[in-house]
Amino acid sequence: MTPQTYNAYYNPSNNEIVLPAAMFIVPGVPDSLLDDAVIYSYAGASTIGHEMTHGFDDQGRQYDEKGNLSDWWTKHDEEKFNERTKLMVEQFDNYVVLDSMHINGRATLGENIADLGGLVIGFDAFKQTDQYKEGKVINGLTPSQRFWLGYAYSWLGHSRPEALAQQVLTDVHSPNFLRVNGPLSDIKNFYEAFGIEEGQPMWRQPDKRVKIW
Repeated sequence: MTPQTYNAYYNPSNNEIVLPAAMFIVPGVPDSLLDDAVIYSYAGASTIGHEMTHGFDDQGRQYDEKGNLSDWWTKHDEEKFNERTKLMVEQFDNYVVLDSMHINGRATLGENIADLGGLVIGFDAFKQTDQYKEGKVINGLTPSQRFWLGYAYSWLGHSRPEALAQQVLTDVHSPNFLRVNGPLSDIKNFYEAFGIEEGQPMWRQPDKRVKIW
């Protein structure tokens, strides 16, 4: 990929992550105006953490450190992993796009796992920063709130209904809005940051929230 290509990937056979420079530019916002909360979510969670997690998603976990197909997990870990990812398949199977089209939770599982894992990694890293520890409010938002909103900003976009329909049928990636609302609704820290309560749109019952790691 060229530096200006807006993309990133994990290649399991080489055990490598490739992150072009374009992925670390926030459109319309100069670097001088970016705080750690936005950087750790917009770039850290949605890209770096996401690609790291691909090494341990439903496909990446089947490759060892040398990039060879190898069953290196214990049977117990494999069973627990499948049990937890089954909950994520069910979660996304129930999302409806365009009246009656459902997301294919099995087909999109790897990307959905990587989105959730990336957020967990990114937020854990952000908690080590001075901004998080000081808790200073910026424009009425706490550091945690800015982190979660920064992640949402990374997926800001608009698609025509026809494009969404094609994506649901052919793409292993969920539509952008579900790459935000889906994993965020599984994370306890997100609920705490905004005081989300039962009955609100982003609420999921605790026993339905996916926690793989």
